[in-house]
Amino acid sequence: MIENENVLITGSDGGIGLALINILLEKGVNKIYATGLNMDRLQVIKELSPDKIIPVQLDITDKVQIKKCAEIAKDVSILINNAGIELKKSFLDEGASEAGALEMRVNYFGMIDMIIEFLPILEQNKKAKIVNILSMASLVIVKRLATYCATKTAAHVLTESIRQELLEKNILVSGVYMGYVNTKMVPEKVAYEKEEPINVAREIIESLLLDEIHIFPDKISKEYSEKNPIKTVFYQ
Repeated sequence: MIENENVLITGSDGGIGLALINILLEKGVNKIYATGLNMDRLQVIKELSPDKIIPVQLDITDKVQIKKCAEIAKDVSILINNAGIELKKSFLDEGASEAGALEMRVNYFGMIDMIIEFLPILEQNKKAKIVNILSMASLVIVKRLATYCATKTAAHVLTESIRQELLEKNILVSGVYMGYVNTKMVPEKVAYEKEEPINVAREIIESLLLDEIHIFPDKISKEYSEKNPIKTVFYQ
């Protein structure tokens, strides 16, 4: 039951993060740790439900801040790794390696650090969940976003690789593979239909309540998944 869950969301000060908060409140969640870089923005978000939302400043590239966050959020049962950046670089663009390094630090290494730090907390729950907000860019290559795609592919491998081991600890690991969403990250003019953040968030939370491990929350991603189901092969 979502009413008993305490949820931490990274990147809560962004479009998807805010939409997730709204849907969780709609579903009657117990508590939300809304984390992000913009504390002023988080304080405004807190007003949506002052009794349930706890703003926490968090830069997921900073291990000290992650540790302090874990000291505050000691009762988290659902960790949603939503924070991410996209610097719109091809591998052949000037500054591609610098952009790729920063994207990797946020989109991949930051996710790893969050999972490792919060793992002891999640293990205390009878059935905890980790939700990694990935992207269709985890599964396909968009040349103009190539460095970003590399980080999301790495995060997909992370998500798939830890699932079996954490399931033994009663922690479900889910990956979310969304297409274009109408946020500041996506250009106004793209060749594909953009889904509204609130619709994507609702699909994510409803799928999470059904314990789905591969979540495709919009029309584009659903159509892709029907033709290209995720198949992960493990070698010892």
